[in-house]
Amino acid sequence: MSAKLGLGVGAGEMIVVDRINSEGAHVASTLPLRDYLPGASSPETAIWEPAVSLALAQAKGLSGDLQVSVSDDWVRYWTVTPPQGLGSIAELRALAAARFEQLFGTDADSWHIEADWRGDQTMLACALPRSLIEALNTMSAQSACRIASVVPEAVRLINREASAISADCWLCSFSTHAFLAILFEAGQIRAARQFHFDLLPDISEVLARLETESLRMGVEMPQHVRLLGDAPVVGELPVTSDLDVRTLGRRRALPRPVGIEQASEAYRLALLGVMA
Repeated sequence: MSAKLGLGVGAGEMIVVDRINSEGAHVASTLPLRDYLPGASSPETAIWEPAVSLALAQAKGLSGDLQVSVSDDWVRYWTVTPPQGLGSIAELRALAAARFEQLFGTDADSWHIEADWRGDQTMLACALPRSLIEALNTMSAQSACRIASVVPEAVRLINREASAISADCWLCSFSTHAFLAILFEAGQIRAARQFHFDLLPDISEVLARLETESLRMGVEMPQHVRLLGDAPVVGELPVTSDLDVRTLGRRRALPRPVGIEQASEAYRLALLGVMA
């Protein structure tokens, strides 16, 4: 059986975890992106080949299946609702790309777009920088590390906590500088909105944004709010609030890092793939 390796692509660094034992999780490579990611001011302009190559070169002699988890700071999310009669993958991809360009005002050719391709309901689509995907594929072809998966942070967390997500709720997944809010109705995705920030908003501000978004869409604010990732502390809600707000997966203890001083965003991302 091939070794299971984790690569965390954070907002500011990349980390490779190659094994977990009684001592903790061994960090085989850590790389600050500010020094090795040309064009990092924008996901469209970032050139990932130098960072990916060096991160794997630092992890000398590693081989196995590499599970890559990417911070949502590098990812874009939106929803796609196929019109009746649209069903082929090619048609769905074209629709998702057109909707992406309409929403974000940028060329879809610079992005790799994926979704749970279905022609009968609204889908959550996501886009990762094409330069990152190409760099990972090139590295995989030239080394003993095979790319097993490349998955955005929120998608990893949603898949891990799927059984605990309420059928009717706002589901929010937090990364370093963004959070993704997905509206579920009767277990189906109704809408999604990604919010960006410099400082993590507190729970009151998060709820205010969700209420504003519900009002903008013309829907009732769901009673249930579920939080994923590095979410703000729930704390005490206003006395007048009847919302049920919970953080999912908070009790999942991470093994201590071996090779770095403390757990970081990229470290947690690397473990998302290894411990899935």
